[in-house]
Amino acid sequence: MTRADNGVTRALRRSRRRRRRLVADGHDSGAAPFDHARRSRWPTLRADVVAAVFVGGCLGGWARYAVTAAWPTPNTGFPWATWSVNVAGAFILALVVVLAAEIVPSRYLRPLVGTGFCGALTTFSSVVVSADRLFAMHHPGTAVAYLTATVAGGLAAAWFGLVVARAVAANRRRTRQERGTS
Repeated sequence: MTRADNGVTRALRRSRRRRRRLVADGHDSGAAPFDHARRSRWPTLRADVVAAVFVGGCLGGWARYAVTAAWPTPNTGFPWATWSVNVAGAFILALVVVLAAEIVPSRYLRPLVGTGFCGALTTFSSVVVSADRLFAMHHPGTAVAYLTATVAGGLAAAWFGLVVARAVAANRRRTRQERGTS
């Protein structure tokens, strides 16, 4: 046992003795101060929230399918349908993050729209499959352009979604303040 381990062990023993004395004197219940706040190692799954994620996922998957079916991509062309739904999903997710935090505090908004709808609408695997297909068809320039456009478009859409949602939230706060002072 190293000297540091010995010091830690002694400190733990002193702490336990002090706790036992407090309990014996009736000054302490014996429970750690945050025992009531400790979380389980496993998440608590609530059926209503899981159902919201499921419904949102079904709607997001259906929307992705509808867009890609209506706007098919040629084997060697730029996958505009996949790019569009991913960029739109980044915008929607940014809106949801701000709106759920500042305007519509709802237990179901983020699971329904954020996790479910946007999670099914925007999938990284579709980006990878589209890029892989372009590389396999010997169009590396289009594949690199697609990957670059996806990252840049997603970041720009998320930034714009945050700006729009924050403007809406600020306008709503300003309107409430005006009504309160009138």
